[in-house]
Amino acid sequence: MELEKPAGRAEVEAAFKKNRELSDQDLSSLDLSGIKLLGFNGERLDLSQADLSGAMIAGGNLEDANLTQAILIGATIAGLNMENANFTGADLTDSRWYGVNVEGADFSETTTTGAKSTAVSWSSAKVAPKDLPESLVNVPVWVPGIVFGLVALLVVLLLSRRFKRSR
Repeated sequence: MELEKPAGRAEVEAAFKKNRELSDQDLSSLDLSGIKLLGFNGERLDLSQADLSGAMIAGGNLEDANLTQAILIGATIAGLNMENANFTGADLTDSRWYGVNVEGADFSETTTTGAKSTAVSWSSAKVAPKDLPESLVNVPVWVPGIVFGLVALLVVLLLSRRFKRSR
């Protein structure tokens, strides 16, 4: 995809629909809030100072990407390779991280207030965030079913007791 410096979000989305190749592109300082970037290659992508608030970024490659001072407030980051990415000064407030490779990444001076993660090895980062995101609790799929079943059983038992007493 031959994408010099796009004028804005609409141009980025149109180009992305045609070709999911974003390697070596300059998307710095753009307002990309709420964008969905799914299944793409973005090696060496420049997202410095870009607003990615509320974005869904998943199933892609952002190896060696520049996210210096990027705004990722409330963003969902899932299943990404972010090896050696630079997040210096980025705002990760309230973001969610699921299964992300951050090996060699630099999180110097990032803001992580309210951020949560699971299956992210922060210790493999070149510089881990000063305040690590909280761990998301992995609830097994069967737990809600067991809880619902126990509540239903309790209701049946209580109703059967009332029914026997009223006889």
